[in-house]
Amino acid sequence: ALSSSLVSTRLQSSLAGNATATSSSTIQIPIYKERKPTDVLRALEGTIKRDPTAPHYKYIDDPYLIPVSQSTKRSYALAKEAGRKAAMWIRQELSYLFDHRVMDPVIESFLPKIEYTSKDQVSEEVLKKVIKDANPSDALTIYKLLEEQVSVETKSELFQLLCYYNNEEPLSEELMANKWFKNDSKTPSWKPCSETDKLFAFLKEQGGKIAADAYSAMICGNAKYMNAERAWQLSEEADRLNIPLTIEAYNYIISLATAITDNGSERKKIVLNTMKKIKELGLEPNIGTLNSALKVTSRMNRNNAEEFCRLLFGEFKSIGIEPSLASYYYALKTFYRKDSPACSLLREIMNKIKNKAFVAQSKADTLFFPFAMDVAANIIIDPELGDQIHKLLLTGDNYNFIGNNFGENIYYRHYFMLQAQNCPIDAFMNNYYDVIVPNIYVPEPMVMNAILSTLEFSDPDISREYLARIWSHMVQFEHLERKNLVSKALNLMRVHCKPDKNSPFNAIFADAAWTVWKYVLLQQERRIQTLNWEGRILGDMAILCLRADEVDNSATIVTYLLEKQSSTIGVPDFEQLDILLDGFIMKCFAPPTMDLVAYCAENDFPEVPGMVEKIESNLSLTEWQHNRLRSFVDANEGSKKKPRI
Repeated sequence: ALSSSLVSTRLQSSLAGNATATSSSTIQIPIYKERKPTDVLRALEGTIKRDPTAPHYKYIDDPYLIPVSQSTKRSYALAKEAGRKAAMWIRQELSYLFDHRVMDPVIESFLPKIEYTSKDQVSEEVLKKVIKDANPSDALTIYKLLEEQVSVETKSELFQLLCYYNNEEPLSEELMANKWFKNDSKTPSWKPCSETDKLFAFLKEQGGKIAADAYSAMICGNAKYMNAERAWQLSEEADRLNIPLTIEAYNYIISLATAITDNGSERKKIVLNTMKKIKELGLEPNIGTLNSALKVTSRMNRNNAEEFCRLLFGEFKSIGIEPSLASYYYALKTFYRKDSPACSLLREIMNKIKNKAFVAQSKADTLFFPFAMDVAANIIIDPELGDQIHKLLLTGDNYNFIGNNFGENIYYRHYFMLQAQNCPIDAFMNNYYDVIVPNIYVPEPMVMNAILSTLEFSDPDISREYLARIWSHMVQFEHLERKNLVSKALNLMRVHCKPDKNSPFNAIFADAAWTVWKYVLLQQERRIQTLNWEGRILGDMAILCLRADEVDNSATIVTYLLEKQSSTIGVPDFEQLDILLDGFIMKCFAPPTMDLVAYCAENDFPEVPGMVEKIESNLSLTEWQHNRLRSFVDANEGSKKKPRI
């Protein structure tokens, strides 16, 4: 009781002291920090260690359902997206079934899209909302239903929307796989639209800011969608009428220099004159201004371009504009050309921006990482520099700047070629290949060829195990139709990575050879053959089967070699044929030895008599077999004077 009373007394005195301290101090409310809806999820994600071997979340994490080739990755992702499209179509076509609104607040993305068919459904407020939601087709429909009776400001907003999207519906944000696999190689083109032209004709007559915004939007739209002549004409018209444009319009005017003239001096003059105009109007240049100027600079001749590039970086730094990834990309394009001398610019850039998380400033930001890795791999040839670039890519959200599937493949192609050609094979496989393949990147044939070359120049005992793994991946990645890869891999199995007699690798390599055999025969049955047999490939396959004691399979290949000479390109080396002959003799299997001698006789190999002598000395033959061998020797003697093709 005494102890509990003492504790109570101490607690009361402590609380009293705290109350006094609190009452005497001022309560400071912390500054409000705005957080995004996903910040908590990101914080939770940061507590989980990433598994580099895990598939992308868009694929089902099941060993039988994880795609391992580039084609299946694309097919699986787009198939899932096709299901999403089908659901969206059903929701729209049967919209009356989805009219329940149980959520509060209402999530409009879950609701069917409203179809505007009558004037009673629309108003200027509805039009403004649709414009804000960036829906050009619906906005144009509502505008027509309103019989164009809307305010000038709303017309201006609609016009800007139509110019920005080129009168096309933008790809839904929900269809991420379509964007990822979309081929951007097609050059966009400006699509004429009567409504756009009518709006522009009306707005430019309004004068003041409305006219300036109309000219700016029209110039930006035409320049963005490669209608350079019209954009340049409008810029000259605006200049003649003293219409002040927006900074975005002037940025596009700068970028037009490459389309207007091929002369480097003229391009530079356009850039400088436009910047002078920006200064006279009191506009503030932005990162878009710098990138537009650098884009033009990267397409000027090297001597003028390098000096002008340095000048631009210095001038914009003096006014507090930090370069973006696109800025560095254009700088690299300027300094690293086929005729350029050695340059340390990429190293300087990497030292400046290492560990930096970038924010998207331009679509061209996505071009930096693939091109930087290209420079590191093919010009500088520095594996450590390649690792620095990759570390920067994995910093923060920088991986978003890899662009799309095409850009990612280019990036990893250069990265793998760089490391495969300059690293020991065990370091390459452990630090790069096993971490990235196949869930992030599937090596293309040229990369696989580089890896096989590295195996060829590595220790056979180390290469042997890795070759078996690489081969299994070649099968998975659908590389069996690549004759150069198949030939190189089989030859490595036979020569450089030759296993000991009792090694389990003999069976593995024989299985590889027979896999190729079955694959080609299946193609022939389907009449879609893409891999034509070569004599050397068949020779390697037969030897690999024979080493694993698969004599029947080896004999089948030899028989095919004899009977299908017209469909086989070239002949095996005599070394291969001699190895096969010795192997069949050791197995006391006479029939394929007959086929080998017959094949050599038909192809005028001078070693036929020696082969016959070896067979007769080591095998028990029938009289018919002896006579057949003698006929081959006689035929060979008769053709000695003929040149062998």
